[in-house]
Amino acid sequence: MILKLKNFLNDFLAKPEQSETKGQIIKDQSYTNKEFISYLSILFTLCLVAFFFAASRFALLGPDEPRYAEVAREMFVSGEYISTRLCGCLWFEKPALVYWMIAASYHLFGVSEFAARFPAGLSATLATLTIFCTLTRTVSLKWAMGAGLMLLTSGIFIGYAHAATPDMVLTATMSVAILTTYVATSNFVRSRFWLMTLSFAAIGLAFMAKGLVGIVLTFGILFLFLWLTGRWRLLRINYLMIGLLVFFAVSATWYLPVTLKHGWHFIDEFFIQHHFQRYIKDVFGHPQPIYFFAVIAFVGVLPWSGFFIPAIVRLKNLRPRIDEENSLLTLAWIWALIPLLFFSLSESKLPGYILPVFPALAIILGKSFADYWTKPATGLLKITAWLTAILLVSLSVGFVGYLRTIPISSSPITLIIAAIPIGLALIGVVGLALGKKAYLLFTSIAVILGLIISAGIILPPYLNESVSLKRLSLDAAESLNADEKIAYYILKDFAAVFYAEGRVVCKNGEILNALKEDALIEELKSHHRLIIITRERWLTGLKNRPEIQMEPISQQGEYYALRVQLQKEKP
Repeated sequence: MILKLKNFLNDFLAKPEQSETKGQIIKDQSYTNKEFISYLSILFTLCLVAFFFAASRFALLGPDEPRYAEVAREMFVSGEYISTRLCGCLWFEKPALVYWMIAASYHLFGVSEFAARFPAGLSATLATLTIFCTLTRTVSLKWAMGAGLMLLTSGIFIGYAHAATPDMVLTATMSVAILTTYVATSNFVRSRFWLMTLSFAAIGLAFMAKGLVGIVLTFGILFLFLWLTGRWRLLRINYLMIGLLVFFAVSATWYLPVTLKHGWHFIDEFFIQHHFQRYIKDVFGHPQPIYFFAVIAFVGVLPWSGFFIPAIVRLKNLRPRIDEENSLLTLAWIWALIPLLFFSLSESKLPGYILPVFPALAIILGKSFADYWTKPATGLLKITAWLTAILLVSLSVGFVGYLRTIPISSSPITLIIAAIPIGLALIGVVGLALGKKAYLLFTSIAVILGLIISAGIILPPYLNESVSLKRLSLDAAESLNADEKIAYYILKDFAAVFYAEGRVVCKNGEILNALKEDALIEELKSHHRLIIITRERWLTGLKNRPEIQMEPISQQGEYYALRVQLQKEKP
């Protein structure tokens, strides 16, 4: 058993010996263990900066972060980890894994924005390091480092690593499942059983992270890859049988008890409404054109989008069964295209849906970057390098331009912090002009990390006041009496759900968001008094209803928190 576990670790971390199997040559990897540890340490340190810096400084944003954070908080407080509840109502929009992870984070760090976002940053780090270890083991250290660096500096990946949502957890679990199967079906491995067991466990966790999509996409990607490369011949039936048992055992930790406890109510809300209806209908108001996700994929890898050019040109020479390099690229393209096509056909579209494709894109683009790094630069690679340098300058200048449009401190320190990425980008341009290829690598990483640090220092005070209703929600929560709750009035903002610790009106599994005065009046008949959060433009309708009495509590820009109750009838 110990020997098998040792082989399992070696299959991921140790470099392969030079060997020849079935006509395929596994080239000796030109690195030492010391170099591997050094590169891994560098990548891990960069992940800490890219994925965790300023995670505690930004308030929870949008409709999703506060809701997911609050479901986990209610689990944390109640100790009930099967029935997922939002403001006391059963809420089966997503599986339990992300809530369990956030609740565990609350145990470690206390209830806070950082704790709510910690699982996303941890998952992003896991995905990045898994790619690095896999590519180091199977192809080359330079390609592995290029892919890892591209992933941790891609704009969309950084953004979702700071978001308290299940998208990054799904991405990490899918990455582990796909890459362990890839390694397990390589000719030089000695621990296929353990790798395939880990892969099926990861698929179970993907199912636990975001539902059926974790199964459909992962199995679809792996089936097509194994078929095109002929690697399915290396898998024994006992690997699959035991793997399926592991998958069911992992996924049953939540799906079995929640189904037994809530029956059809869970099945209808979770599978029918939030899976099938969300896919075939625009139930939640997220319509986009069919090319939406292709644009998101291209823009999401900024500043590396230029490396799509040599990657696409290289496609014509792709031979899935020749060697590990071609097999890996085949896997990466399948991995990228299947989710893109699947979600492009959906009627509901949000950028986070295709987050799992970005590790695959990092592998594809990382190959082009490794070629630029290790080989004489061809005309195409030179053009790509200059496009990258121009994008870095544009992003840096655009950041400063954005800062000029918003009310922030204009102190010398702020100006210096904002200007540092521009200076770094210009150094990269100069170095590139002098033929110093290393300048592009170092300045690219420095510019992106500089932008992260600059944004994390400068933007929170402004964004917390202009984008999040954290302050207003806290004011409303502090004003709540024992018999009162908060309700929304024609407003899709859910900050109070978390910051008021769930003291928000919930009916039939939905947070009360009254769209008409009559709905609010009906609610007041049962609650007597409410604190509502709404926008200034909607106050006229309330003021025109003489039976409603209003008392202002707090204001944040055009948003108001008001205590409302029905006028007492005169005797």
